Amino acid sequence: MRFVSFLFISGLCLCGSFAAMAQPFSLPNQQEKYLSELQNRAEKLKLYKDDRWRALLHYHKRLFSAESTIDTESFFLDKNGKYDLKAEMNATLRAFFTPKEKIKSRTGESPDYRHPLCLYPARYAFLKKNLNIDETALPKVDCKEYNETLKKLDAKKLTLIYTSAYMGNPASLLGHTLLRVDSKEDLPLLAHAVNYGAITGNDNALAFMIKGIWGGYPGVFSLTPYYDTVNTYNNMENRDIWEYRLNLTQEQLNSLVAHVWEAGHASADYYFFSENCSYILLEMLDVALPNADMAQQFYRPYFFMDYVIPVDTIRTVLKQNNVLDVAVYRPSRQTKLKNAYSHLNDSEKEQLRKVLHAPRNTQSVMASDLSPSQKANVLETAYEFLQYEYLARHIGIDEMRADTIKLLKARSSIPEKSTIPPVPTPAKRPDQGHNSAATGIFVGRRNGENFIDYNIRLAYHALMDNSEGYLPFTEITYMDTDLRWYERTNDLRLQQLKLVNIRSLAPRNELFKPLSFQFKTGAERYQYPGKEKEGTVFFADGGIGASFEFLPNTVFFTFANLHLKSGGYLPHNGFVGAGAQAGIFSDLGKVRILAQSEYVYASDKTARELNCEAEIGYSLTTNLSVIAKWSYKDRTVDDIRETKIGLQYQF
Repeated sequence: MRFVSFLFISGLCLCGSFAAMAQPFSLPNQQEKYLSELQNRAEKLKLYKDDRWRALLHYHKRLFSAESTIDTESFFLDKNGKYDLKAEMNATLRAFFTPKEKIKSRTGESPDYRHPLCLYPARYAFLKKNLNIDETALPKVDCKEYNETLKKLDAKKLTLIYTSAYMGNPASLLGHTLLRVDSKEDLPLLAHAVNYGAITGNDNALAFMIKGIWGGYPGVFSLTPYYDTVNTYNNMENRDIWEYRLNLTQEQLNSLVAHVWEAGHASADYYFFSENCSYILLEMLDVALPNADMAQQFYRPYFFMDYVIPVDTIRTVLKQNNVLDVAVYRPSRQTKLKNAYSHLNDSEKEQLRKVLHAPRNTQSVMASDLSPSQKANVLETAYEFLQYEYLARHIGIDEMRADTIKLLKARSSIPEKSTIPPVPTPAKRPDQGHNSAATGIFVGRRNGENFIDYNIRLAYHALMDNSEGYLPFTEITYMDTDLRWYERTNDLRLQQLKLVNIRSLAPRNELFKPLSFQFKTGAERYQYPGKEKEGTVFFADGGIGASFEFLPNTVFFTFANLHLKSGGYLPHNGFVGAGAQAGIFSDLGKVRILAQSEYVYASDKTARELNCEAEIGYSLTTNLSVIAKWSYKDRTVDDIRETKIGLQYQF
């Protein structure tokens, strides 16, 4: 298994001899003539324009350019291959005729391993099929490493994997996608996962966000056992996983696997919002389904930027005719624990507290009045929580082992089964939730003035959106823009631009005690107290707090916040503030209700204020909602009252 992974990683270093392959070299007259015939045949068929050839080169069109996503020069056999499909095809055909003696091997490598016929099996299969290449005219090579990889994979099925959002890592706020290659044994955990990600080294979250946005990391492929993937995402990061088994023919699957091999020798600059894990994997799937041209659909010139949301790529794949075989839900360890805890009665929870109290003692639960099945409920929940604590690095391995023995010994003495039901499959899969982009039109009134707001949001999910298919009690939005027109003055202005808005109201309980947090930054219209006109200011707000789910689907939250406003419109170019905030949010399915208030103590005395807000959203359909909002600012000099209502459509 390590050998297979090593091939993909070490393949990134195969740069030295490729340049030589791209240079013209002499061939025997007969071979040169045959090569010329193949190139002429390809030209006559316009084969370089074929969708699959474009997919094999990761070639995409933009408004003013067309080029490959791959940035490794050695991936191309022509010096202009990144931009010229025809030149790369001619160079590839010539490279296939490369005499073995011209291949420069390294220590421990066979010349065959580095021969283009072995490094580009997907390209060769495509050209052989369409040009009917005579194999006897080509060098005899033994692609041992490639064939061994094919044997290990034993590809019979392909599964598209989606892991839910993870609020603990900026790289995973929108979820993650990867592929799983299933063999004929159909044992998912023993299958192989094809992953694409950035090599970030030891950079922290802030460095990742900055460098990730601007393509500061190389993105590479890796091939690992799927059980490692499950352990990382399901158990360590506590992310639910959805597995979408796809209907592909064996020929389509073979093409994809062959291309995974050849793409594993290359890298691309990783961009957090555009050329990310999901986009590159979509380009890979275009090799199997070339007529779909799925990756190109994410080029949005009307937004003046490219952005790719992982769940949107899932939707794009599933739109293909009859492509989905079955979808399987794999809940995380934390989801299983929350499910178990919710099914314990008060007596069971009391015994669970005693068992979990260090040093863990099972005597209390064994001597209690609980029925055997209830004791099983407590002990099994305690065991799962112990594993969770160890993976979260809250306890050491010695403590985990000793307490595991205690719990398993007590559990083995009870023949009855636990009555805790398995985690139910969510009513909607992530791909069945609302679309990622949103637009809306609202009418409102502010301090006696009528206005109309137009909203456009590039991504992703807000508290007032239908939460089915999304992480509950969370809000992650990007480029959320409000344009406002006032009736009295007949002018249009930028009311607010939230570049980033992240909010997590994850509730605390006896088992899990996450911190709630929020952060938003951007530009907004702000009326400084005492001034008649508004001005545009930069703002950055953030806070840490706690949330509690005292009622089903309802959280009460508190935050300690910091605020910054800056701009030439303000006295002294800005001020800072600290706020104490409290509120309640209820998600009742079609109806969402938010009420919150905050007192802001600002360094500028006149800017101190009490903010009160209430908001309600009602889903007419999955992608269409009615939203109403009321806000009141009680300030030292003047007050601001605003009410608005409108329709929001997600697309």
